[in-house]
Amino acid sequence: MEPTCWTLVRAAAGGDADSRALFWKSYAAPIRAYLHERWRRAQLTNDVEDALQDVFVECFKQDGALHAADTARGSFRAFLFGVVRNVARRHEERVARSGRLSTSQTSILAELPAREASLSRVFDRAWALELMTEAVRRHAALGAERDEEFRQRYRILRLRIEEDLPIRTIAERLVLEPTRVHNDYRRARREFRETLRLVVIDHGSLDSDAECRRLIDLLAAD
Repeated sequence: MEPTCWTLVRAAAGGDADSRALFWKSYAAPIRAYLHERWRRAQLTNDVEDALQDVFVECFKQDGALHAADTARGSFRAFLFGVVRNVARRHEERVARSGRLSTSQTSILAELPAREASLSRVFDRAWALELMTEAVRRHAALGAERDEEFRQRYRILRLRIEEDLPIRTIAERLVLEPTRVHNDYRRARREFRETLRLVVIDHGSLDSDAECRRLIDLLAAD
């Protein structure tokens, strides 16, 4: 059993080193992507790693952000994004007080409130990619536990999605009837969707079906 994000949050908040390492591994990528995009125009990308560390300090410190995380308040994604945004704003205030900002940098940072929607989308898309990658890994791992028919459907799904092969070409390659391949492909998509739904639940979504649709839409817009 892999830990849900709430199990992970509670363990990490309690000081468990392995849970904190897994928390970092799970969520560093979307945080880094957001900070990089937030500060790219202001030429503050050298500050990204420091701010990333600050986010995790904020999460893990005694009575820190993770202690306030609550499953009843909404999605963990939204909660974590709020933490990241607050840390970024505090970092910008410190940089401004230090006097190392040029006039143009100050002007660019002043425009950030108007860019919040597009910046949050950067975070969301990086989050979506992480969850989709985890779903692919879990779905592949199921092949070791299931029968040959499941593995056959998994091969069909990969050929169709990753290599963009038509159903007829896949049928020829696997020496199967096109109708069989079409039916197996439809079933494989349902199976993968269920795996994705479980990943979404594990990462703190209250409405897994809506979140799955949102993730797919975000990545399709890439």
